[in-house]
Amino acid sequence: MIHFVVGTRAQLFKLAPIMLECERRELRWRWVYTAQHRETIDASLRTFGLPDPDYVVVRWTTEAKSMGLMARWLARMIAALPRSRTILAGHTGPDSVVLTHGDTFTTWLAALMGRLTRTKVLHVEAGLRSFNLRKPFPEELNRLVTFRLASFFAAPGPEAVANLKRYGREIVDTRGNTQIDTLRYGLAHLDDAEIDVPNEPFAVVSLHRYENVFDRERLEWIVGLLEEISRSTLVVFVRHPVTDAQLRATGLAARLEQNERIRLLPRLEYLPFLTLIRSASFVVSDGGGNQEELSYLGVPTLLLRDETERNEGIGENAVLSRFDEAAVREFVADPDRRRRPERLPDESPSSLIVDFLERRGFGR
Repeated sequence: MIHFVVGTRAQLFKLAPIMLECERRELRWRWVYTAQHRETIDASLRTFGLPDPDYVVVRWTTEAKSMGLMARWLARMIAALPRSRTILAGHTGPDSVVLTHGDTFTTWLAALMGRLTRTKVLHVEAGLRSFNLRKPFPEELNRLVTFRLASFFAAPGPEAVANLKRYGREIVDTRGNTQIDTLRYGLAHLDDAEIDVPNEPFAVVSLHRYENVFDRERLEWIVGLLEEISRSTLVVFVRHPVTDAQLRATGLAARLEQNERIRLLPRLEYLPFLTLIRSASFVVSDGGGNQEELSYLGVPTLLLRDETERNEGIGENAVLSRFDEAAVREFVADPDRRRRPERLPDESPSSLIVDFLERRGFGR
């Protein structure tokens, strides 16, 4: 049996093309939902034509969008670990595999479920490193823990492969991230997107990382930056629930709401969001997945991060700001010089991963 363990929407988006490929090849698979992100997950499943989860670990109506809720969710996840065999429906042992993705708390908890039940673990998007435990935190630490627990690695390119060689596990070089397949799917289904795109030049903003939204001084600096951008360009701010909660907790939301040149939207489904960023003059983001996707779309991108574990787009369409005001001003003054042609690699990382699963006999 092939088990997918998913906690966040980003994980679902990047594992969805692997699930669909397993379905196409008639392999046996199921998926477990940890509900780290709960809101709008049903709509995300409909976007990709995926079934409801086979098992939900944390049953609640909210999601981990504050420190308190994250602690509550994490406690319930740890308490569930003794039930790992039940969560995996008894399909455990060396003939089954747990697929875990990326760098969230769900990532290493899923790997631990596999290890506790003596089930193989494949870490998808393995090998990405910033080599700074504090930036991004806790993502860098989550990856290192998962590297220790995984049985196999699916690494998106030679640099990621090189970062994993010391662990002595079998490595599948997928030559890119599964985000490529997600983007290819999205572009083919854009006609299904429902969103009103502004009829004037606009910038899209999407932020969610803890080092940005839970640092009051940093968050206030970001709000000031968005106000400055709005003087020359309409700003469309797509708010992640954790970001919205912190803006309201710090009182900064009022400043944004009073600015007629800043439009505030809730977190969007994949197809509407893709439509929006593809049409944008530029994007301001702190998301690794956004960085990758925008590099293929060629949209000018300002990354509000000190470090990034990905190379996609850096020096081309994307600028790593490191929160340097001179670098930010230079980008905002002429973002269009960063625009590149839209391009997608021909190869399918998801197919390469499923090729590996089939060779190993998983899902037969």
